[in-house]
Amino acid sequence: MVCHVQGRPDSRSRDLTNAEPDKAAINPIEGFIPMPAVPSSDPKQFVQGAPVLHVPDVGATAAFYRDVLGFTWDFGDETYAVVWRDNSAVHFVRDTGSPKGVHLFQWVKDIDSYYKEIIGRGAATAAEPKDQPYGIREFGVQDINGVSIVFGQDIEEE
Repeated sequence: MVCHVQGRPDSRSRDLTNAEPDKAAINPIEGFIPMPAVPSSDPKQFVQGAPVLHVPDVGATAAFYRDVLGFTWDFGDETYAVVWRDNSAVHFVRDTGSPKGVHLFQWVKDIDSYYKEIIGRGAATAAEPKDQPYGIREFGVQDINGVSIVFGQDIEEE
């Protein structure tokens, strides 16, 4: 079995077919799971996964993702909507409260240019993109419902 997760470079793929469970999951030197490879461009079964967030105002939420984060909003009404950008989609359904206990992570190819893009659209971020010790350069925003969205990219190995 080879592990794959969207947004990961092929060089970090690991074959887990005959690995011992404790050694397959944790890198003893760094103490965390190494990043697996990018998904296949020819998936066998699963094409895409997308969260469905329960929000009090579907239209305002979809407009934020469109106007500030640069997603496309071409489907929906006041009860249900879908926004998407490239291969990433987020669904919204009307509910009485805001989402709790969830945050989104979005892999991007060029974190610094995306950061500049959304700052130009009026996004408020806590900090500029930063290299993390776990091998990802990332920054975060909050949507109008308080949902944290982290945008990240692998740090290139030299």
